[in-house]
Amino acid sequence: MNRRRLSAIALLKRLKKYEMEKDARELGELRHRMATLERQRQELAEGMRFKTPSYDANFTPYMQQFIPAAKVEIGMIAEQMVQIKPNITNMENRVSQKFQQFKTFDIIHNSLSAQMRDEQEMRENAEIEETVLWRWTQKKRAKMQQAKQTLDKIQEG
Repeated sequence: MNRRRLSAIALLKRLKKYEMEKDARELGELRHRMATLERQRQELAEGMRFKTPSYDANFTPYMQQFIPAAKVEIGMIAEQMVQIKPNITNMENRVSQKFQQFKTFDIIHNSLSAQMRDEQEMRENAEIEETVLWRWTQKKRAKMQQAKQTLDKIQEG
C-alpha cells in the first residue's frame, strides 16, 4: 500500500512541478515583454531628447513629425505596460502558489520515502536478529548434544 501511495504522491509532485514550470515560463514571457516595452519607451524618450536640438534645416520637418509621433508611441507603450503589470502580479502569485503545492508534495514524498526506508531497515534488522538467534540456538544445541555425548561416554566408561 505504501508503495502505491508513494507512487501516487510522486505523480502529483511531478504534475505540480510541471504546472509550476509552465506558469513560470509564462511569467518569464510577460517579464520579457515588459522589459522590451520599457526598452522601447526609453529609446523613444532618448531619441526625443537627443534629436530635438537639430541644427540642420533639412531635419526640421522630420523633427516636427517625430516628436508628436514619439509621444503618441510612448503613451501607447505606457498603456500596454499598465495592462501587462497586473498579469505579471497575478502570474507571480500563481507561481508562488504552485511552488507551495509542489513543495508540500515534495515534503510528503520525502517523508514517506524515509518512513518506508526505516520500516525496510527495521524488517531487515529483525530478520538478521532472527537468523543470529537461530544460529546461536543451533550452536548451543550442538554443544549441549556434544556435552551429553561426552557425559554418556564418561558414564559408560
